[in-house]
Amino acid sequence: MIIIIGLIILAAALVAGVAGVLGNGGTAHALTHFSLLGYHVTGSAGTVFLCGIVVGAAGLLGLGLLLAGVRRSS
Repeated sequence: MIIIIGLIILAAALVAGVAGVLGNGGTAHALTHFSLLGYHVTGSAGTVFLCGIVVGAAGLLGLGLLLAGVRRSS
C-alpha cells in the first residue's frame, strides 16, 4: 500500500513539474507571472523558487514512501 501511495505522489510531482516547465516557456512569460495547471502565481523569482521547493519536497516524499515500501516488502 505504501508503494502505491509513493508512486502516486511521485507521479503527481513529476506531472506538476513538467507542466510548469512546458507551460511557461519562451519570452512571452515573464518571471513574475508563473502559471501551473491554471493557477497563477505572481511575485518575485523567490516565489517561483518556493513553488519549485514545494514540488521537490512532494517528489522527495513520494520517493521516500516508495523506497520504504520496497524495503518493507523485501
